[in-house]
Amino acid sequence: MSEILKNVTPTEPSIDDMNKVTTPEKTKENNSKKAKKKIGLFLLIIIIIGGLYGTYFFLYGKYREDTENAYVTGDQIAVTSQIGGSLTDINFVNTSKVKKGDLLVQIEDTDYKLALEGAKIELAQAVRQYYSLGNNVSSYEQALNSSLNTLKNVQKNYNRNYKSYKAGLISKQNMDASTTQLENAKLDVTAKRVALKNAKLQASSKDVYSHPAVQGAILKYKQAALNLSRTKIYAPVDGIVAKKSISIGQKIGNGHPLFSIIDLNNEWVEVNLKENQLKGLEVGNTVELKSSLNGKVYKGYVVGIEAGTGNAFSLLPPQNATGNWIKITQRVPVRVAIDKESLEKNGVLPLGTTMEATVNKSEKVEDLPEIIEKSSYPYVLNIDKLQKTIDKIVRENKI
Repeated sequence: MSEILKNVTPTEPSIDDMNKVTTPEKTKENNSKKAKKKIGLFLLIIIIIGGLYGTYFFLYGKYREDTENAYVTGDQIAVTSQIGGSLTDINFVNTSKVKKGDLLVQIEDTDYKLALEGAKIELAQAVRQYYSLGNNVSSYEQALNSSLNTLKNVQKNYNRNYKSYKAGLISKQNMDASTTQLENAKLDVTAKRVALKNAKLQASSKDVYSHPAVQGAILKYKQAALNLSRTKIYAPVDGIVAKKSISIGQKIGNGHPLFSIIDLNNEWVEVNLKENQLKGLEVGNTVELKSSLNGKVYKGYVVGIEAGTGNAFSLLPPQNATGNWIKITQRVPVRVAIDKESLEKNGVLPLGTTMEATVNKSEKVEDLPEIIEKSSYPYVLNIDKLQKTIDKIVRENKI
């Protein structure tokens, strides 16, 4: 064994083996280089991200304002009763789809039919009275002429008696009687003239329709007909019924709220933007709206900016006169109209549902559609038919 060990000669380490040997200083240097590489890579990534964001912001982002504080709203037509009475028919429930002109509510109408008949009688009496006044004028004219003739005869008798009295042919008593008779005849003529003047005044009018008494009776008749028409309540617009607050047999009064109709074809979105998001915002800017209900994207455009924040129109506006004031960023409601084609394509939305809104300040619609003004009259009254009935009453009562 010793001989074998003597024959083995030790070998010197190679250069590669010497390079593999690491000292603490060299390990520290290597770690420092790796850290610098990582930091450099990280900074490069930050610079690239910052450059991309800057490019996005200046070319695209600074013109866009995003918010999730947006709600669908629309026209809510509230229908109230214009008369009092008991409800006999209700032809809808909440969520019912109705068309304009559908009969929805019937109020018991017996009293109103009787009132219309009474107004018809009053109109007939007024027409007859008008023609009677015309006949009275002729009667008063004849009475005045008769009194004038009597006055002439009494004047002649007075003149004769006066001469006879001066000649001593009649007594003082007869002369006094003749004088009294003349004065009474003059008073009678004056009274007949006043009566004729009053008769002409009462009968004076261009025609029967312009006479005050007849006009008053026509007005009462129209009011009675209007009240009768109000016993039937029709749908004023197309839409969906909501807020039903009545039931069969219920007695209601004038002004009682009955129901509301939601016009889903005339919707818009109230987008509440922060005050620092309004810079550069103009009417006509396009808006992208994403519904939280169905996930679909709707097109819209700004049609108006509210004149104040929500707090400004509250019942008790905030007062910041104290020294412990804290600034709170306010939101201003912006009205955004939904494009009609987009609404038809993606479907209508229930009121109050939320949307994500993105306003693009770089795009603007120049020709905005006009806001359609709608009228609501849930009662039906045929004016032409009513006028024909009035004309018939006038003709039938002409004397």
